[in-house]
Amino acid sequence: MKKLVRRMILAICLSTLFPLISVATVFGAQRPNIIFIVTDDHGYNDLEATDLRDEVSMPNVHRLSTGGALMTQAYCTAPQCVPSRAGIVTGRYQQRFRVEANKEGPLPTTQKSIASRLKGLGYTTGHVGKWHLDINRGTKGWMAKNGYKSEADIPPSVVNSFKPQGFGYDEFAEGTATRVWSNFDVTGKSFPAREVNYRTYEGNSHKEKYRIQLQTDLALAFINRHMVEPDPFFLYLGYYGPHVPLDAPTSLTDQVLSLSKLQQKGYDHSSVMIKKSANYGKDYTEAEVRQQGLALLKGIDNGVGDIYRLLEEKGKLENTLIFFMSDNGAPLSVRSWDGSVNDPWHGAKGIIFEGGSRIPYIVHWKSVIPSQVFDKGVNTLDAGATAVAVAGGDPDSDPMLDGVNLLPHLTGKDKGVPHRYLYQRYMNTASIIEGKLKYMRHENGEELLFDVTMEKPAAYNPDKDFHEAVNLIEEMPEKAAELRKELKSFTKTLPVPHYSGGFHSSLYEFAERQWGLRENSHRSKAGE
Repeated sequence: MKKLVRRMILAICLSTLFPLISVATVFGAQRPNIIFIVTDDHGYNDLEATDLRDEVSMPNVHRLSTGGALMTQAYCTAPQCVPSRAGIVTGRYQQRFRVEANKEGPLPTTQKSIASRLKGLGYTTGHVGKWHLDINRGTKGWMAKNGYKSEADIPPSVVNSFKPQGFGYDEFAEGTATRVWSNFDVTGKSFPAREVNYRTYEGNSHKEKYRIQLQTDLALAFINRHMVEPDPFFLYLGYYGPHVPLDAPTSLTDQVLSLSKLQQKGYDHSSVMIKKSANYGKDYTEAEVRQQGLALLKGIDNGVGDIYRLLEEKGKLENTLIFFMSDNGAPLSVRSWDGSVNDPWHGAKGIIFEGGSRIPYIVHWKSVIPSQVFDKGVNTLDAGATAVAVAGGDPDSDPMLDGVNLLPHLTGKDKGVPHRYLYQRYMNTASIIEGKLKYMRHENGEELLFDVTMEKPAAYNPDKDFHEAVNLIEEMPEKAAELRKELKSFTKTLPVPHYSGGFHSSLYEFAERQWGLRENSHRSKAGE
């Protein structure tokens, strides 16, 4: 009864605030459940729809892409976990609140999350899996600034305020492995927030569950708990994969390409590529690393299949909006490669070339969003704006939302581009994208202009698709000047207009060392 009264009051308020939105649309069948599925360090190549290597087996995720919108020019807002996830969680460029790198967490409690907005619109909100926006060993700067010498000195109430419960999530099962901070379990039972160790929980009955399976089971428990309630739900599912550690069980590696088949495809299996360490359970060959990455993605795909079938069986699939996206591209160094690949793009996690910042991204809403390949530029912030819009809110009137409601574009009501410009800034490098042109600038004055056109998703024409191998700065000086000016206008709005420090001292040297700029490219210094 209380929920019904709350919904009636909310309906009256919304009808007053947003007279153009009918109460029937807001609270009827068209007001959907919303699920964000966020993968971790997942390269652009590794969907069946974009697989240039014919190596990926993800039929359940493929069903989302063929039954919805495959977004082929989608970007994260930073090529690293913490800043990218800060953007996804808030729907805002995270540079606006000084989260530019992993070390610059936690997520400030002054920021309003998408979950908080949806909760205010009557949604039950849940988080499962990776959060990475809390106080941790990487947030030493925050601890020093706030007078704490170690994590042990911080009061539990302060620690908890930076966890999902402090950002509008009613229910949560937060963790990347078997130790999970939660207020419900895999059976759907509720309890006061505490840590659950699934290696020993319920008489060791879950100790054999791999981390991806455990996250799926917790997501299913949340969905089952709220499937029959009158209020819709929002679930943020942060899969911890294909991110290292690489420790996929044989039950998953047996479902993907064998080592012999990977050898036939050119992966070396004769010598050790990566030595045993905390993130690698043994010495791995190149073929074994790729197999592990494919296996982790297979585990995610199995989980997506379980969620899809549950929604279908319960008659909720047509009333559920699903976003599937990665936080950034795959890392490729021998210290951190997770077995995923970014083809056909250059670069990797940690730098804003396309390989690090162009991501797998799918939007699925059965019977609402038609099957399509959407090749206009979007980013991860658009998921939050779209979620707020379909929940009955008005993202356009929210000054703290930087995304765009994609629904009019995906249903064909709006034929224009969602964004005139898309921005990225990762420490001392920044970029702006307009259409198929990407302008990049380093704080040292280097600048690059690339055509990032691709003919179709799972194809690559090296004679036409030059990507980040040809610098067009001198060939297109007027466009370069326009984009330079627009990027400068954006960075001037940030609390740190010029960021000093970063992983790379030169964009030119990185590109030439990794893949080589074409002979007709030109080295240029940005105009003052």
